[in-house]
Amino acid sequence: MKNVYFLFFLLIAFQTKGQTETNKPNVIFIMADDMGFGDVGCYNKDSKIPTPHMDQLAKEGMLFTNAHSASSVCTPSRYSFITGRYAWRSNLKREVLWSTFNAPLIDKAEVTIADMFKEKGYATAAIGKWHLGINFYKNKGFRPVEGKDWHESGLKGSRDVNFMSPSFGGPNDLGFDYFFGSGGGHNTEPHAFIENRYTKGIPNIWREKDQPTRPGISALEVHEGWMVEGWDDTKIGPTLTEKSLDFIEKNAKAKKPFFLYLPTVAPHRPCTPPDFIKGKSQAGERGDMVAEFDWTVGQLMKKLDALGIRENTLVVVSSDNGGVSKSDDGKDYGHKSCGDLRGHKGSLYEGGHRVPFIVRWPAMVNPNTTNNELVSIMDLYATFSEVLNSADPQGDSTSFLPILKNKNEKSRRTQMVHHTYSGKYALRHENWKFIPNRSSKDGSWSYELYDLEKDPYERTNLAAQLPEKVTELNGVLNNLIRM
Repeated sequence: MKNVYFLFFLLIAFQTKGQTETNKPNVIFIMADDMGFGDVGCYNKDSKIPTPHMDQLAKEGMLFTNAHSASSVCTPSRYSFITGRYAWRSNLKREVLWSTFNAPLIDKAEVTIADMFKEKGYATAAIGKWHLGINFYKNKGFRPVEGKDWHESGLKGSRDVNFMSPSFGGPNDLGFDYFFGSGGGHNTEPHAFIENRYTKGIPNIWREKDQPTRPGISALEVHEGWMVEGWDDTKIGPTLTEKSLDFIEKNAKAKKPFFLYLPTVAPHRPCTPPDFIKGKSQAGERGDMVAEFDWTVGQLMKKLDALGIRENTLVVVSSDNGGVSKSDDGKDYGHKSCGDLRGHKGSLYEGGHRVPFIVRWPAMVNPNTTNNELVSIMDLYATFSEVLNSADPQGDSTSFLPILKNKNEKSRRTQMVHHTYSGKYALRHENWKFIPNRSSKDGSWSYELYDLEKDPYERTNLAAQLPEKVTELNGVLNNLIRM
């Protein structure tokens, strides 16, 4: 009789575990590279770029109008998403990493967003642009390759790289079961895909700076470095999309919950849309790259429908920072990549960090809803942690899960620090935006203060009229930076 009871309880436990696994939501975060607030049709009715898939996603989910990247440039934003911490708390105080070969910015001891999912039994993948440093060895001496420190020092690449040895310090050491993508972005070395710890093929062709991979396409901002034979910049986006679809299908068929982080290379320079996308927009090749990103979103949504896992898959679409103002040919085509917001990528003004942010989760989020509460991409760390019922995360991230459950909920986030390429800071505190500026000539300070509720385009500086508020917010900002 004891054996019968034991088998009964074992069966119940097995069924409960199976139900728990089945009910866990799949999670996908698709992050564009330099897509601005005004690029997407559901944010800008005058956009010259067709974005039907993101527009449809917004109709089926929640569109946030007051969402911000953690920085106005890419590497810091990626760090903050992965760790839930401001990037300026790391060794990176300004600019970005300029090579795959820079020392990894995230320590293996840190608990990453992928670690959280793995702990809960998820399959995890990062497919796309990593840009947080991956170690490769030199050919002799078992010493890691040293990436260049600053873009201003030139576009020179690293010649002494042993591509036969496995890399380390990248996604596979930070909680991701699978990695496929570019180490530093498609404009930086090496010009090859990395799958887990090895490059796909041996990069043995030296690519010169600003050298296109075939005639008639852009090579703007391309750094020199090793390239694998047959490399074609126009095929990067479609390849990353294909790998993402394979990952989704493999785990859906295995009935295993999955977390997919897809940081695309579009629409970052060089703007090299595939032939089937070229000419789709009225905003030049950069506009076509935004259309390519939208196509990728559409491909993944179709796959979720085909596999019957749409209802319980949480999808987030956003961008690592604001857009640039012009296409690779120097023209803007009358298109406003950041809408009417002031500033663009790299700026402390809203155009530098206020980004499209769309969440669809049919099992939880009401369709066709708009939300103006303050949130950040960095907040996905705490939000996903709450979805998973994980331990309360440490760091700078704030969950907005209550908003997803009820659009009328207020944000738990009331302030955030904005950070930019040059290492300068600004503070968002409730409806106030405070920007301190220090003169490079004499070290004196000047201040900007905007009431974003009344002045979202930052046209009227109130600092001279409200010196007490300036003093108050300056103290808040300094305290936050010192924390």
